[in-house]
Amino acid sequence: MQTESLPSCPNTVSPVRLNNLIGSPRFGTVTPNRVFVGGIDFKTNENDLKKFFAQYGSVTEVKIINDRAGVSKGYGFVTFETQEEAQKILQDMRPVSCH
Repeated sequence: MQTESLPSCPNTVSPVRLNNLIGSPRFGTVTPNRVFVGGIDFKTNENDLKKFFAQYGSVTEVKIINDRAGVSKGYGFVTFETQEEAQKILQDMRPVSCH
């Protein structure tokens, strides 16, 4: 069995398989056109969320996070077609103060 050692140079990049470039982003990946949405009512479904956010731009994907039993955890992500649309929603949607 032949083994390869990594070069000792810290700036050397090890080879990475590129066959999985298309698809879901990896954990920790920043997606500029995706917006986190919290405080979602547990009765709200992904279609309801998509209809609401469509007034701000072209929604390409909506994902509500569920627990193992399939019950909504009350948060999710809305992906817009462009980064500009995502930025617009962030500017338009400011937290509402109770005072």
